[in-house]
Amino acid sequence: MSIKIELLTEPHISQLAKWHQQEWGHLDNRVNTSTRIKSLQKHCEAKRLPCTFIALENKKLVGSICLVAHDLSDRPDYTPWVSRIYVSDERRGKGIGKKLIEHAKAAISQQGYTTLYLITEDKASYYTRIGWSTVEEYQLNGNRMDIMKTHIL
Repeated sequence: MSIKIELLTEPHISQLAKWHQQEWGHLDNRVNTSTRIKSLQKHCEAKRLPCTFIALENKKLVGSICLVAHDLSDRPDYTPWVSRIYVSDERRGKGIGKKLIEHAKAAISQQGYTTLYLITEDKASYYTRIGWSTVEEYQLNGNRMDIMKTHIL
C-alpha cells in the first residue's frame, strides 16, 4: 500500500463532498452536497485555515482530513480543529486515518499551534488509543458527541 497525502485539488472536491454528506449529513439538515462543495472549494491552500488534505492510493482518492479554525461556534476557545476525517469503506482499518491525522498535526504545528481538537460521534475509543483525550461531552442537534484534544509535539 502506497499512500500519498497531498493538498485537496479541484478534481477531488465533488467525490469528497458526497462522502462527507453520506457520513455526516444526519448531523445537520441545513448542509447538503452542494454546500459541502462550495465549502471545500475554500480548502485548497495549506498555508491558512481552512484546508483539506487527501489520501491517494495509486492516484485514487481514499480519504481526507480537514483543518478548520472552529468546528463549533459555541466553543470559540477551542482552536484549531481536525474535521471530517474520512477513509473510504474499502480502505478502513489500514492505518490511513492515522496517517492523515499525523499529516494534519505536522501541518498545523508549522502554523505555530500546539493543541488540536476534534468532535466525534462514535470514534472516541479509537482517538483515545492514539493519544487524544476527552475534553467534554457535547450535544449536537440532539446527537451525543465527544470533544477531544491532543497536544502536538
